[in-house]
Amino acid sequence: MKNDNLAKMKKYGITCEQVNIYHYKQYQYGELEDAINYARADQSNPDVNFALNGEERTPLSQSGKDES
Repeated sequence: MKNDNLAKMKKYGITCEQVNIYHYKQYQYGELEDAINYARADQSNPDVNFALNGEERTPLSQSGKDES
């Protein structure tokens, strides 16, 4: 981030936070435990399709921030 932007953030009391996004195959998770659980199930049963619908995955906004 540019020093000018940091100075403006400090002046106006603006903060910034980083969000972790965990990836497994084509899926994204906001919680590490969700990614681990899916990967564990997927790898323990390679012949079974564990496709999840959107409601079962950790919801993320376009920015990647967890919305759950």
